[in-house]
This record gives sequence, structure tokens and C-alpha cells, in this order.
Amino acid sequence: MPEEPRKVSNNNLQNSQFAGGFVNAETVNAHQIGGDIYNIALNQQPTLTRQEYRNRQALLNKVNTFWVKGVLEKSLYNQVLIELGLEERPDAIANPLSVIVETEDSSPQPLPAGTKIIDIFNQIGAGRTLLILGEPGAGKTTTLLELTRDLIARAQQDINLLIPVVFNLSSWANKRQKIADWLVEELNTFYSVPKKIGQDWVRQQELLPLLDGLDEVKAEYRDDCIVALNQFNQDYGAELVVCSRIKDYEALSNRLNFQSAVYLKSLTLEQVCHYLDSVGANLKGLRTLIAEDKVLQELAQSPLMLNIMTLAYQGVAVEDLPRTEVVEERRRQLFDAYIEKMFKHRKANQRYEKAQVKRWLMLLAQRIVQESQTVFLIEGMQPSWLKNRKHKLTYSLSFGLMAGLLEEIKTVEIIQINWRKILIIGLICSLSGGIIFGLVAGLSGGLIFGLTRGITFGLIFGLSGGLIGGLTEGLERAEIETKTSPNQGIWQSVRNAITSLLIFGLSGGLIGELIGGLIGELMGELIGRLTGGLSFGLIGGLLNGGKACIQHFTLRLILYFNNYIPWNYAHFLDYATERIFLQKVGGGYIFIHRMLLEHFAQMELDN
Repeated sequence: MPEEPRKVSNNNLQNSQFAGGFVNAETVNAHQIGGDIYNIALNQQPTLTRQEYRNRQALLNKVNTFWVKGVLEKSLYNQVLIELGLEERPDAIANPLSVIVETEDSSPQPLPAGTKIIDIFNQIGAGRTLLILGEPGAGKTTTLLELTRDLIARAQQDINLLIPVVFNLSSWANKRQKIADWLVEELNTFYSVPKKIGQDWVRQQELLPLLDGLDEVKAEYRDDCIVALNQFNQDYGAELVVCSRIKDYEALSNRLNFQSAVYLKSLTLEQVCHYLDSVGANLKGLRTLIAEDKVLQELAQSPLMLNIMTLAYQGVAVEDLPRTEVVEERRRQLFDAYIEKMFKHRKANQRYEKAQVKRWLMLLAQRIVQESQTVFLIEGMQPSWLKNRKHKLTYSLSFGLMAGLLEEIKTVEIIQINWRKILIIGLICSLSGGIIFGLVAGLSGGLIFGLTRGITFGLIFGLSGGLIGGLTEGLERAEIETKTSPNQGIWQSVRNAITSLLIFGLSGGLIGELIGGLIGELMGELIGRLTGGLSFGLIGGLLNGGKACIQHFTLRLILYFNNYIPWNYAHFLDYATERIFLQKVGGGYIFIHRMLLEHFAQMELDN
């Protein structure tokens, strides 16, 4: 008989992290979790500990908050309530094992009207692997996030189901790692999952990676990415979903060894006209032009472009609508019209000049494209943003001696005090260092200070070295790029630097006191204390966040004075979000669509 659900008592835990934080099951006891947690009553006993269940739910909540609530529910596609047609594409995968449509040839096979992506995924069976293809703006990411939403709802009710997690493949090109290692790193950098927990999840095959943007991987590395995905699938037997633009995928020499592939069909003219007729907005001019303009009809087959049209051309008379026979030129005109329309959106909050907004968004889009990013994080800005030698030289002279010229800026956001490590390492270093340094100092300094004083002097420095070693190793730190508020990583690094400065400063002052007491008549007691405390504090602060803060603010100042970014970047990005150019994902930002990102990146800067 299954066990009845058992409620764990609610505990007051002052220093615990709620709202999506992760708990290390090896170091945290059950009573530290806090909150109402239930054992799930299933036909079999749950295999998860309370901490493991807490970690699982935390990741599910983050994926749901970031991608379903933050992106899907605020997407432009929610304005276009048109059912997308699907067809199976067995020709897109190597050795397809289709279970959806039984057919002897590899030609596209249309799926029944009303078929949902979750239905296709369910029918594949164990070890499910699915490729989602479509034209630009066809709704691939939206379809992936709809699948994510449905899978999360299931996983929250059944702990035996895999954890669906959204990743963007564009970042894989930066290091070109094994997919397993890349997943662990992305879990850590985007979802704040400690690497040990991430490694366990990947190794034990507890994740269902939903990989968007194969076409966003740099072109020269896409074939290598497919090889890596196939190898990961072979090694782990993992369930996978991948999205890509169809033309970019078909241009590759390799194919994914997946079980099924589907293609999102373009909208028909009938669907477009039905949608325009059903929209209450003033679109008479657009309806008239689209009936006779073949180029506009072609663009309207994309749900994204259809929605852009309804926003950009609302209330515009047919004689005022631009006309051209070139698709790319019409697409550019359409995005320009959308941008102008969004600047008029919510007129009461005009904090920036239109030209400045466009300039800063163009520069941001160019950096995102060049660095193969999808989600932009303010604390992720690097010296590579500096465009010319003068700016790089200024940065190097300002901070280069300490930073190693143009090295990567790494924030230090979580410092955990491991007292066990501090005591063990400190004791070992103190004993070994004290004995060795004490004997050496005693023998060498005995002639000057006396044998006893020399040995005492050496023991103090040995103990000091043990204290330094214990503190350095015991203050564990982890770099995290996922944020719940803009630039959270830098401000957390500031707090950590101040904390470390105080801890190391007090320790240094203690050492200075001992040294001053020993050789006060030779060097002065006060000088010893001040020098030791200041030196220890500065070193500790720099190692634990201070260096990254100085690097970041130096970079920001140079970019600001050269008009690459505004003074308050977070306020500007929020302003761009209000204008529906960007969307917030956690503490980061993404353009509302890759096509708008590419449009801004291709625009020319005005001098």
C-alpha cells in the first residue's frame, strides 16, 4: 500500500535561499530546506531525497519562469492565434525511425489538422529525439516553448519524468565542448545550478534538453555541433529536441541521428485573410494591399511577419503603404515601420532620444551576433566590446597591470564559508609552515635576535601562512551568469569583495598584532598591524570579486564616454523592453525575435 503524503514541518531558516535556489544534498540537512515539502505518494517509493526533490522543483520553476512566463506568454505570437500546420520530414534525419506516419518513402508527410507538438513527441516513445524545422519567423521557438510548458506541467506532478530544460545552442560554438560538459556549464551559468548537481543530472540522464537555435551556431561550426549532438545521443541515449531554420540545416553535410523530424508549414493566404478579418484593429489598408501584392503575401506566410504587419501598419491608408517588388527590401521596410511604431508606443515615457535608442540597440545587436550570444547579461560585457586600439589602450593602462590587459572578466557571486576546509588546510599549513619556517628562522636569525626569538618569529609567520591558506581555500566561490535582476552579478561581487576585505583585514590585523608584539621595538607595533590588515584585506577583496568589479566599471566608463552604452544600462534595456524591442529572461535580455536582432545588427550607424 503506498505511503500517505507526509508533510515536513515548516522551519524558520534565516540564511536559506528560496524562490528557485539550489541545495547541495551532501552538505545541507533536511531541516535546513524550510517550507512545505511533500513526499509524493506513488505506486513505488520515491527515490529522491528531500534535498534532491527541492533541487528538481527549483530548476523546473526557473525554466517555467524564464521561458514560459517570461517569453512564451509575452510573445508576439500570442497575438496570432492561428493553428500552424505540421508535416513530418523523414528526409531531414539519418536513419529515421518514424512512428507517426508509416511510409516507405522519405517525402514530406502532412500530419492531421490539430496535431500538437506534444502529441508528436508522445508518439515517438522511449528515448525520444525530435528535430523541429521551419522558415525564419515560422514559430519554431514558440513551438519549442509550448512543448516545454506541457512537459513542465507533467514533470511537476511526476518525479519519475525527466526535467525539461531550455538551452540555446549558439553558445556551444565558443568552446566546442562535448555536449555533456556544455550542458553542465550552461546549467551553472544560466540556471545557477552548482556544477556537481549538474554533473549528476547529466550523468544519470535526468534532463530533457530542449535545444533552440542550431542555425545560430556560427556557420563554420554547425556540422561539428551535429557530430557532437549525435555522439552525446549515442553515449547517453538521451532524449533531445533541437530547433533549426530549415535552409541552414539542409545546407549542412551532416544529419542528426534522430527518430523524428517535423516541419512547421507556412501560413496559407486563406489563413492570413481570415486572421486579418478577425482582428479588430484598423487594418483596411493592409487588407487591400495584401490582396494584390505578391511580395507582401509571401512575407505574411510567416506568423512573425504577419503580426509585425498588424502592429506596424495599423491605421495606415493603402496609398501610404510602401511598395516594392523585392522581398528583402519589403522586409526591411516592414521592420523599420515596426520600429517607428514602437517609438510611439506609450508616449508618456520618453526617456531617450530616438536616434540614441537606435544607436545603442544597433551596437548591442552587433555584439550579440559577433559573440554568438542569445541572452544578453550586463555583467557579461567583456573587453572585446572595445572597438579600436585607443579604447583598448585606455582600458589596459587603467587596469591592465592588475587585470592582465584584456583578459576575460569573471564575476564572483557566491562565497560559501567552508569551515571544515579552513580548519583542515589552516592546521596543516600552520603546523608544517610553522615548524619549517620556525627552524629556518631560528637557526638563521638566532645570531641576530637570539635562538628563542628567532624560532618564535618563524612560528608566527608559519601560523600566519596557515591562516592565509585556510581562508583562501575555505572561501569557496562560483561564477554564475544567470540573474534574477539586471547586473546582479556585479553588485553581488561588490558585496563579496567587501566581505572578504573585512575578513582578511581582521585576520591581517591579528597577524600584525602578533608581529608588532614580537618586534615592536624594532619596527613599531602600529605599523605592523596596519600593514598586515591592509595587505590582507586588499588581497582578499581582489580575489573575491573586487578585481571583477574594477574591471567591469572601468570598461563601462570607457564605453559610456564613447557613446557605446548609456550611463544606466539596465534602465535603458527596460525602456527597450517597454517598446517591445527586447524581452526579459531572468536578469538578462533577448531581442523579441532573431530576425529583429539581425535587422538591428545590419543597420548602419549615423555619425
